[in-house]
Amino acid sequence: MQRPRDSGQGLQALQAAFGRSVRSTSKNDADLHVLAGLDDAAAFGEGVDVYRNNSWQSFLAALERTYSVTQRRIGADFFRQLAHEYRAQHPSRHGDLHWIGAAFPAWLADRMAGTGYEWLADLARLEWACEESVAAAHLAPAGLESLGRFDADALPHLALRLQPSLRLVAAPFPIWSVWQANQDDESASPVDIDAGAEHCVVACVADRVAVYRLDQADHRLVQHLCEGMSLAEATDAAAANPDALGPLLGWLFGEGLVVQVVSPSAPA
Repeated sequence: MQRPRDSGQGLQALQAAFGRSVRSTSKNDADLHVLAGLDDAAAFGEGVDVYRNNSWQSFLAALERTYSVTQRRIGADFFRQLAHEYRAQHPSRHGDLHWIGAAFPAWLADRMAGTGYEWLADLARLEWACEESVAAAHLAPAGLESLGRFDADALPHLALRLQPSLRLVAAPFPIWSVWQANQDDESASPVDIDAGAEHCVVACVADRVAVYRLDQADHRLVQHLCEGMSLAEATDAAAANPDALGPLLGWLFGEGLVVQVVSPSAPA
């Protein structure tokens, strides 16, 4: 590719024109003239095509990797079409391709509204939660014995700090079942989308993403614990059976999802 001459447009104009050309799905003669300095724009456009294709393929590959289950459910061709539409509205603005899919679930919710495939947006939310979890910090877990440092009377007033990688996703559709059915290379088992709501906890455990399915009451309890409520406050707010707290705590500690037990007398 020949080097563009300075046609008085300035570096900023050249950079803007190049960015638009690379992100565009078709050639823009005005931008090509800016880039080529009004000299042999057609030949210069052939060179831009190489960058445009490489940029698109990188964008698509990153989106496919992030939303592999969503792609599998709708097919590669339709996913590719959606990726084109999404990129036109949400081009990559970050140096790390990991983050290009951040707006995809909300965009997909608008795109699928009224089509009968609204559940795809919730599935995408679950997959994005997995991506966020991978990128989050992972702290040393606290053991269940850390509760033994406190008197029994103090236990209801304790709060838990949970792993930074923990994410909560709930949907009126069986998104966990769809996600779980698509975790190997074999044909996915069919899932009845009308099977009802599912509530998920996502966390990075032992350097891998784990996606758990909880019942609605336990999911609400975890949500309130994430908000910093004490054990008693979280149980009351979730309208949960107090007897359910023990098994839930056992699970949280057992999976390494608790990083600290906080006493109300401890400094903020």
